[in-house]
Amino acid sequence: MAFKQNRSPLRVLADLSLFLCILLAPVCSATPATAPATLLQVKSGLTDPEGVLSGWSPETDVCSWHGITCLPGEVGIVTGLNLSGYGLSGVIPPAIGELISIESIDLSSNSLTGPIPAELGMLENLRTLLLFSNSLTGTVPPELGLLKNLEVLRIGDNRLHGEIPPHLGNCTELETLGLAYCELNGTIPAELGNLRRLQRLALDNNTLTGGIPDQLTGCASLRVLSVSDNMLQGNLPSFIGSFSNLQSLNLANNQFSGGIPAEIGNLSSLTYLSMLGNSLTGAIPEELNRLGQLQILDLSMNNISGKLSISTAQLKNLKYLVLSDNLLDGEIPQDLCAGDSSSLENLFLSGNNLGGGIEPLLNCSALQSIDVSNNSFTGAIPPSIDRLSGLINLGLHNNSFTDVLPPQIGNLSNLEILSLFHNGLTGEIPREIGRLQKLKLLFLYENQMSGAIPDELTNCTSLEQVDFFGNHFHGPIPERFGNLKNLAVLQLRQNDLSGPIPESLGECRSLQALALADNRLTGTLPESFGQLAELSVVTLYNNSFEGPLPESLFQLKNLTVINFSHNRFSGSLIPLLGSSSLTVLALTNNSFSGVIPAAVARSRNMVRLQLGGNRLAGAIPAELGNLTSLNMLDLSFNNLSGDIPAELSSCVQLTHLKLDGNNLTGSVPSWLGELRSLGELDLSSNTLTGGIPADLGNCSGLLKLSLGDNHLSGSIPPEIGRLTSLNVLNLNKNSLTGAIPPALRQCNKLYELRLSENALEGPIPPELGQLSELQVILDLSRNRLSGEIPASLGDLVKLERLNLSSNRLDGEIPSSLRQLTSLHLLNLSDNLLSGEVPAGLSSSFPAASFTGNDELCGDPLPQCSPSSTRRLPRTEVAVIVAGIAVVSAAVCVALMYTMLRVWSNWRAVSVSSSDGEESAHGGRDNKWGAAGAGDGKYWKVGSPVSSRAAEEKHSSGSETSVLHGKLTEASGAAKS
Repeated sequence: MAFKQNRSPLRVLADLSLFLCILLAPVCSATPATAPATLLQVKSGLTDPEGVLSGWSPETDVCSWHGITCLPGEVGIVTGLNLSGYGLSGVIPPAIGELISIESIDLSSNSLTGPIPAELGMLENLRTLLLFSNSLTGTVPPELGLLKNLEVLRIGDNRLHGEIPPHLGNCTELETLGLAYCELNGTIPAELGNLRRLQRLALDNNTLTGGIPDQLTGCASLRVLSVSDNMLQGNLPSFIGSFSNLQSLNLANNQFSGGIPAEIGNLSSLTYLSMLGNSLTGAIPEELNRLGQLQILDLSMNNISGKLSISTAQLKNLKYLVLSDNLLDGEIPQDLCAGDSSSLENLFLSGNNLGGGIEPLLNCSALQSIDVSNNSFTGAIPPSIDRLSGLINLGLHNNSFTDVLPPQIGNLSNLEILSLFHNGLTGEIPREIGRLQKLKLLFLYENQMSGAIPDELTNCTSLEQVDFFGNHFHGPIPERFGNLKNLAVLQLRQNDLSGPIPESLGECRSLQALALADNRLTGTLPESFGQLAELSVVTLYNNSFEGPLPESLFQLKNLTVINFSHNRFSGSLIPLLGSSSLTVLALTNNSFSGVIPAAVARSRNMVRLQLGGNRLAGAIPAELGNLTSLNMLDLSFNNLSGDIPAELSSCVQLTHLKLDGNNLTGSVPSWLGELRSLGELDLSSNTLTGGIPADLGNCSGLLKLSLGDNHLSGSIPPEIGRLTSLNVLNLNKNSLTGAIPPALRQCNKLYELRLSENALEGPIPPELGQLSELQVILDLSRNRLSGEIPASLGDLVKLERLNLSSNRLDGEIPSSLRQLTSLHLLNLSDNLLSGEVPAGLSSSFPAASFTGNDELCGDPLPQCSPSSTRRLPRTEVAVIVAGIAVVSAAVCVALMYTMLRVWSNWRAVSVSSSDGEESAHGGRDNKWGAAGAGDGKYWKVGSPVSSRAAEEKHSSGSETSVLHGKLTEASGAAKS
């Protein structure tokens, strides 16, 4: 026995034990007389739901048992066991190896579990073993390699794992080996090349790796080679062309690369060839046209390039040609279907780079299916398309076809699918389309078609799906639409349709999806809507429907998606709440009134609830907290009141929470910080009080936080800086105090920041200049901010609007603001700014941007005067004032000292005169006479005359100092 080398010790022992068992057959093997007992043991391990084994009894002849075949003319020699397809479960007992005379075992298509018994290797007469389509586990027993007479082994479609045992190469009589649809791994054993008689090898749907071994050339009798849906790789071997008897070659869905070997053209018996889903490159070999017996050719989902070189003039038996999703270019060749002998029925060329027209296809008279979608075909759909009288499916979508849909399309009486979407078709739908009695799918969406929807369309009573989305159809929906009893999908969205919904639409009892949104439809919903029991999706948004909803809608128990937004519906929501399976309820911008019914919460799988822009009143129902799958809750712009219910904290999957524009009271709940998926939180325009909870900093995915226009107080928590994904922060129109936290710089994705109309104080943090993505607006107006405008704001080069008005900002406007080249609105008015407006700003913004700053000048404000001095910052002013105070104190001390000295001298003069020493001229006037009239010694020490002389001397200058002014005043006082 030529077993594979390097086996494990356990495998060696197993092989030896089986070999010894065969040698000692009288001891180990059962005799024919023991067959009934063995079969009863097999029965005991099985569960028999259909009772097919009920007749297996020791009292009856074993050859009469159901599923048992015996050797003719012999007593009790069992040769066959066939229990296929009876729903048997349980395990295959090892005792089955005692059926020494058996030649065929078929236990396929049951529910058997457990391993394949190794004891089957003892059945040396076994020719057929069929265990496929069960739930068997474990590995493929290498002991099966002992079955020298085995011809058919099919054990696929189980849960077997491990490698394919090379021992199977010893089963030299094997003709069929089926191991597909398991969980086998490893490589294809080279030993399989020993199977000279092998005709069918099926290894599909496993996880085999490596390539196709060269030794497989030994299987010269192969008719079927199928290794699809594995992980095989490498180039396709050219020796495949040597399998002269090969009829079916399936290499699909692997990782083969390189070109297609030209030698495959030698497989003259090939009828099926599939290489789809690999990474093959290069052109299609011309040699493939030699495969005269070929019926199916599938090379789709590769990287094959070049021209389409297949000709059915040579491939006369080709029925399926599938070349989709490659890199083919050029036009469809004229000889694709030369003559009338072509058998081509199905042509799939979608997803390539093919262009030109499709006229060459009109020669393929046998065509039933055409899919040339997702290419670059141009021109008109040829009117002679009706030459393809057997056409069932026509897929021309995602191309560049233009012109009108020819009326000859109505002659394709077998047509079931007409898919023309995403082209440039114009004109009307031809009325002849009403002759297509077998038409099931009609896709015309995303074209430029116009006109009215013809009434004749309602004659196509087999229609199941109609999609006219994104055209220019106008006029009413045909009144007789109710004729389309099989209609499941009606998509008329984004057209220009008008008028009401026809009452007959309620007769389309199979309707599951109805999309009439984005039109100009009017009127009320017909009462017949309540008959659409299968309706699941209905979208009517962006129309002009009005009035209350018909109560019959409550009968629609299968509704999952309702979108009636942007209409004029009024009244109660209750008719829409008959279904408990709603996932989307979107009713924004209507006139619905009353309270929000608690019944909304019956749809526990709701993901979107949008009721914004209505007239709903009352409290938010606490029951909404039961909607734990909710992603979006929009109740904005209603008349809702009361607190935000704590039960909403259970909606942990919320990404959008919009409660703005109501009359909600209470505080901003701290539990909002637990909604970690929240991306948008808008509570603006309510009457909320209290502070901003620091817990909001835990909502790390928040993109928009809007709490503006409330009565919030306290400071902005620095934890907001942890919202690093934040795009929009709006806290305006509150009563917030304190400083702007520098931590906001961490919100480096902000493109809109609004903090206006609060009582914020302190300087503008220069860190705001690090918000490089700030674009829409930076609004800090109407606060109590002070200090200079940070020069760093000039780094916000994307900023479009900057509003710092109505604060207490001082100093000069930083010239760095000239770097804001995207800025189109600037408001610095009503501050304490001084100096000259920087040139770059003066030419770009009007005077209103700078008014209310008394010390600010220059274009566009009045020009600065030459003597104008800049207004100093408060810190500098404080230093100067302090200096002046110190100097003034020193001057006062000096003046007092001078006055005391003057007074002292005056007293001395008075005393001297009183002692009788008088002037020669006599009288008091002489004391105040000209210099030299009296005794000059009195003038030397601060006399009135000397002070006066100093005054006269200084008065001749252009300016009198304060100090001098104060000294003169003191001297005058002394004279008096």
